Amino acid sequence: MRKIFLIVFFLFYLNADTFEVRNFKADIYSKNSQLVKIDLSMVFEGRDLKVNQDRVLDALNIVVGSFFFEDLMTSKGKEEFKSLLIKYLDKKYGVEVDEILILKLMEADNITIRNLIKELKKEGCCK
Repeated sequence: MRKIFLIVFFLFYLNADTFEVRNFKADIYSKNSQLVKIDLSMVFEGRDLKVNQDRVLDALNIVVGSFFFEDLMTSKGKEEFKSLLIKYLDKKYGVEVDEILILKLMEADNITIRNLIKELKKEGCCK
């Protein structure tokens, strides 16, 4: 019995696949209707992820855009994000993801011309 379990586990492990997304950047809305740039790195564990990379990235774009920045930065929001992404990938594309690991999720440098002018005006450089 033990040998059968080990063989099944080994075959399942051979079927498992990982796909890593590094430095994924996206613009999402904050609750005060401002766009916020985020920087995200994740690891997906599941089956046939290498051949479905485009589908995983498409789903990531869609699902991350459905969250407010403030919600995504909480631990509850991150868990909801991972759960929704797994469900979306399965329902939309039939891609099975067992686990998602968030390696990095932070606000990216958000330097725009408006922000730069506003900061320069604060310092008294522009009038």
